Amino acid sequence: MMNKFGSQLGEFLNDNNISIKEFANRINTSQKNLIDILKGKIELSQNMIYNISFVTSIPVNYIENVESNYKLEVTLKKFLEERNMTVREFINKFSYKEFSKKYNFKFSDERNDYSIAKGILKYLRITDPSLLYKKDNTIFYKSKNDKIELLVLWLERCYKIVSEQKISEYKKENIDIVVDYIRDCAANDEFNEKKLITKFNDNGIYLAIEDDLKGSKIRGAFKVLNDKPAIYITRKHKRYADVYFALLHELAHCKSDFNRAKNGSLVSFQDETMDDDYEIRADKTAFNWMVDDQLYNKIKYNYNNIDKFEVVKSFFVYRLANDKIISYASKLYQENNKIIVK
Repeated sequence: MMNKFGSQLGEFLNDNNISIKEFANRINTSQKNLIDILKGKIELSQNMIYNISFVTSIPVNYIENVESNYKLEVTLKKFLEERNMTVREFINKFSYKEFSKKYNFKFSDERNDYSIAKGILKYLRITDPSLLYKKDNTIFYKSKNDKIELLVLWLERCYKIVSEQKISEYKKENIDIVVDYIRDCAANDEFNEKKLITKFNDNGIYLAIEDDLKGSKIRGAFKVLNDKPAIYITRKHKRYADVYFALLHELAHCKSDFNRAKNGSLVSFQDETMDDDYEIRADKTAFNWMVDDQLYNKIKYNYNNIDKFEVVKSFFVYRLANDKIISYASKLYQENNKIIVK
């Protein structure tokens, strides 16, 4: 079957007592071609859609929606058959109930699994689900511990958020301005999402801070949108240094991997040892912004005198814990890298 609208057109002709010969003449096609259209044997061209709409007054966008929905369903069924997967198994990979609730997305028919699947694909702005799993996908650093389906939903959610933001001109030196602002916030145990977003936007950087879906281990992501940097982080970071390290890590990508990010999202994950040079370099830059390496190496084993050092305390203990010089459970860490009060 090549089209879906043909059967509806047939009903229209019957209801209005229009013969095949008459209608074929009116839309400038042969009777055989019209019969094939009514039987769904041939695909509707854009010109044919316009002709049908003109003669019947059925809106062009309605016919197009019927056809695009049908083509999407055909593609989806083929995808599922190739992977020996049911549509229910497919939509469950996206935690569709949590996705709908958390990201306020309404499915056209919540009782129809195919409708849910098509809704997910439309949300992601893709016409073929196999695109999500291509080896040359434009998402870098996929993790064996993460779920690609949850990742792409979060990335799209963040994209939709930043697409609403109005930002100033971006200059590379603006990174230093934002880094200094982050240090000041951390030094004062301050975390305000709205102020952070405003500061980033004023310096030409998109920023989205958004919940990810349960089961995901995403920490953050960096990408370039129309030559403007975009930083996304999750809300799973509970302490001041944790969230600011995530931001600094993505800013490090902005500083050194801008051109690379034009081709896709640089995604980082929590609780995972990354062996990628880009991730390692971004971590090093972020740690150096937290506490200058030269100073840190000089004082790191003298941490009991933390009050004597000109450092952001939460950043200092964060580096110490990361280097396993102190534990995350230690009193020093707990007292100096406090839980964010909301």
